[in-house]
Amino acid sequence: MLKKLLTLSFTLFTLVGGSDSEKTNDIYLIPEGYEGYVIAFYNVKGAPEIKKEGDYEVHDINNQGYSVTSTPDIDYGTITDKYYYVDEKGKRTEINKECVRLLANGSLEIEPDTPNKIEMSYTGMKITKSQCSQDFMTAGGEVDQDKFDSVVQDITKNTTSLNK
Repeated sequence: MLKKLLTLSFTLFTLVGGSDSEKTNDIYLIPEGYEGYVIAFYNVKGAPEIKKEGDYEVHDINNQGYSVTSTPDIDYGTITDKYYYVDEKGKRTEINKECVRLLANGSLEIEPDTPNKIEMSYTGMKITKSQCSQDFMTAGGEVDQDKFDSVVQDITKNTTSLNK
C-alpha cells in the first residue's frame, strides 16, 4: 500500500511539478492503434539527435513501443507533452490525456566499469484505448520489467553493432 501511495504521489507531483519557466514540450508519435508501454530512451550512442517542431521535441515511437535518441537527457519541468496516434500516411490523431498514464523517469548503466559502459536515461507512459479515465491517468505505476528488459537488450545490441 505504501508503495502505491508513493507512486501516486510521485505521479501527481510529476503532473503538476516543475517551475513556470521549465516545460517538457515533447510530442510522442505513436503507431495507430498501439496500446501498452511507451518508452523514450536518451543518450543512446549512434542514435539520431531528437527532431524538433517549433519548441517541441518529437519522439517517433516504433511498433515495439519505444524511441531512441542520442540527445543527452530528458527535459524536466511542467509537463506540456502532446500525444498522437499516427497512421501509415502520417496523419496524426490526438490521444486523449485520460488515455495516457505517466511513469517515473529513470536512468541505467550497463557494464559500468568497462570501456563498453552504456548510460541511458528514459521516460515513459502507458497508453490505452479501452480504459481511458481520470483513474487510469492518475493511477501511477511502473513499466513491466520483462518488457523493459527486452527493449533495453534490443537497444544495447543495436548500440554495440553501431559503434563497431
